[in-house]
Amino acid sequence: MKAAVIYGPRVLKVEEVEEPQIGPDDVLVRIKAAGICGSDLHYHRTEDVNPQKRLAGGHEFSATVEAVGANVTHVEVGDRVGIEPLVGCGDCRYCAAGNYHICKNLRHLSGGFSEYTTAPKDKVFKIPDHVSFEAASILDCVAVGVHAVQQAKTEMVDTAVVQGDAAIGLCTAQVAKANGARRVIVVGHHNSSLEIAKKVGVDHVINGNDEDPAQAVMEITNGLGADVVYESVGGTATTMEEAQDMVCPSGTIVVIGSFRRSPKLDFRKLLRNEVNLLFGWSYATWNGIPEFQISIDLLADGRIDTESLVTHKFPLDRVSDAFHAALDKYESGAVKVLVTP
Repeated sequence: MKAAVIYGPRVLKVEEVEEPQIGPDDVLVRIKAAGICGSDLHYHRTEDVNPQKRLAGGHEFSATVEAVGANVTHVEVGDRVGIEPLVGCGDCRYCAAGNYHICKNLRHLSGGFSEYTTAPKDKVFKIPDHVSFEAASILDCVAVGVHAVQQAKTEMVDTAVVQGDAAIGLCTAQVAKANGARRVIVVGHHNSSLEIAKKVGVDHVINGNDEDPAQAVMEITNGLGADVVYESVGGTATTMEEAQDMVCPSGTIVVIGSFRRSPKLDFRKLLRNEVNLLFGWSYATWNGIPEFQISIDLLADGRIDTESLVTHKFPLDRVSDAFHAALDKYESGAVKVLVTP
């Protein structure tokens, strides 16, 4: 089969590799659409002087079932499926409680940037016929938003702010709206992404390059601030410093983004205003229901629009072009780039 192979930062080639084999509890799938996640891009921003040849990965994907193991009964050949990529050890107390996302031995399935890959049977979810493969390939991003909104335990809030206009931020904004937020604001730095935010139902957008985000939020909320702020940027951004200035007293900040430095927090201010600081790491289950399944239901019911987030599609043979588009967002205007084997 064909698969994308990494030779070094921004050096990808498509080669023939051995097709994966399945065990009795596995499902072999044919990839239909695979999204490039920010985590897929980290390595390509480095200056690795000793690169190791390896498969390119890809954990956001939709597919059709090609073959099933002897113990698989809930899907059959030809079914349209989404693949949840998070796999815990299955034995620790966190996995037993359905919180496998914080399992110490958590791993991510991959193989989206190839023609075929395998997945454990409990990570394979049917998707309805009316949900496109392109839309379903972004379910991982929706599930992150579902988990973050569940973490905040807020319904029917007046104002929710999402910091970040990439796919996870735009998915989180839609989930917050679906969960009852009266007004949703997205703060970002890419005009093309912010236009998509408006298209998928966001009430206000703020470009941090043009105005002070915290001041803009205060103006929109008549000085009250946001009931909940979802931080989805991470890295070296100053978003947490801004979040402290836009959240209302007794409000909630949910950290989704993965920071490469410790943000500067004004603990006196957070204490004085009794701000709830929470963390939303990936996703797992909620009240025994997989948050990946909740995401499928939201998508199937039309309460979430992920197809509008797809700005670029490339065939597998052009996977290198796909990564370049995803890496250079200001130039390409990319939100979600898909590879379609």
